[in-house]
Amino acid sequence: MTFFDPLAGKCVASVKDITKAAEVWDAYDARLDGPAPMPFFYLSVRYENWWGSGIHMQELHALAQNHGIPVAWAPPADVLQDLVRADAEHGAKLAVLEAAEDEIRSLCHAMLRECTSSWLKVDTEAATHVLAAWDDGHLQAGACLALTAAEDVMFSVARVERKKKYPGLTRAASRPVRGNSWLVDEQIVLTPIEPLFTSYFPERNDPIPENLSRQAVLHRLPLEHLNKGLSIIAIMLLISLLRQAEEDARHAEADAHEYEYE
Repeated sequence: MTFFDPLAGKCVASVKDITKAAEVWDAYDARLDGPAPMPFFYLSVRYENWWGSGIHMQELHALAQNHGIPVAWAPPADVLQDLVRADAEHGAKLAVLEAAEDEIRSLCHAMLRECTSSWLKVDTEAATHVLAAWDDGHLQAGACLALTAAEDVMFSVARVERKKKYPGLTRAASRPVRGNSWLVDEQIVLTPIEPLFTSYFPERNDPIPENLSRQAVLHRLPLEHLNKGLSIIAIMLLISLLRQAEEDARHAEADAHEYEYE
């Protein structure tokens, strides 16, 4: 099967044409269709790491919502495909992440290198230490720092005031995605946050959550919970949020620059 871009060769297209083409782009599977260049308009409606996955946005949203796995900016397209096609059992999803650890770590480094805004200096420094720990084989230590460092970025990307605390974040994360839209849906960046804040009280003998749990890690730290797969999720979450914050900062800086010259 050969992929054909319906907007190939065009540098101008209507909203209707782009939204219609996005349905074709979502079906492009690089493993089956072979390599193909990313369409000119693709990044206006989708995240770059989705290209070639052959996975639709609704499937990615379900993965993030049900398993707390980030899907925006990281992991790579082939890993996304394997995650969606893996058995629905949570352990099967974690096994995919563990098998793709080196590929995921490489993309996380690439995404962090793109985070150059001065507004994010403290956050990018923290993320640099997170990835350094991972590179040195200290995955759990990197994951703990990642969860701590991600908190400020969560509030920023979700546009939630600190005074609204975690319920404000979970409400922002639980909003539905728009589905096929002519603009990339940033909501999907926030979706993995909702299961992260699942209630967990060890004093009540609550079972340790299956998904990555902020409360379990930061309030009790059972190492059997912070396994390899969940540690990778923690680091991916920081990188995903940080790369989105970089994107937001670029737009804000561009708007400010344009305003100066009006």
